[in-house]
Amino acid sequence: MIIAIVNNKGGVGKTTTAVHIAYALIQQGKSVLCVDMDGQANLLMHLFPLEMIYDMKDAKGVTKPSILHHESGIDVLPLSFHVVSQKQYASLIESVANNYDVVLLDCPPSLETRTLGALDAATAVLIPTEAESLSFNGLTSLIEMAQMRNLAVIGIVVTRFEKKKAAHNFYLPLIAKEFRSLFSGAVIPNSAIFPSASAMQRVGYDWNGKKANPALDEYTKLATKIGAMI
Repeated sequence: MIIAIVNNKGGVGKTTTAVHIAYALIQQGKSVLCVDMDGQANLLMHLFPLEMIYDMKDAKGVTKPSILHHESGIDVLPLSFHVVSQKQYASLIESVANNYDVVLLDCPPSLETRTLGALDAATAVLIPTEAESLSFNGLTSLIEMAQMRNLAVIGIVVTRFEKKKAAHNFYLPLIAKEFRSLFSGAVIPNSAIFPSASAMQRVGYDWNGKKANPALDEYTKLATKIGAMI
């Protein structure tokens, strides 16, 4: 299964979602590859030292990107600095996909060449969104885009939720109502664990240890749902 994690809006937790679903699936015995499709390289920066990423950026186009292995068990294909055509992006993803149970594509926050290449390779999409007006207003177009491409919509995931915010409390039930059949039910609370773990190039589960964490619990449930589809 190749899942494009998409939203035209930035800052909605696409990278955090990719990393933590990947880790949770690995704990369930699945082999997982994350592909960093974004030129900002947020997924790479979440998991690897900046010096290593700068070296990769300086060498862009010199060599074919090779798969990186993170200590958490997550494999990463870095396409952040690899500039090719839409068709070539899809081919690069497809060339390694058969080696994994799940491939998660962390897409840029726009329908640029990288995103279109990811969608060409994908078999399904996952849509992280905040429970706010701009994010809500963009959901219909994202769903229509996926359906036009005959891609399964695994679900809408509400991220960075804060129950003390009036807007979040207004838009969460609206999302659940308006997109009833496509809302995954996953509501990821805003949590300091994600930036803390990222700052140390670690996954939140590893950083948190065995302590209970509602945000991580939600990602685990979502990963279990995805794992059952494989």
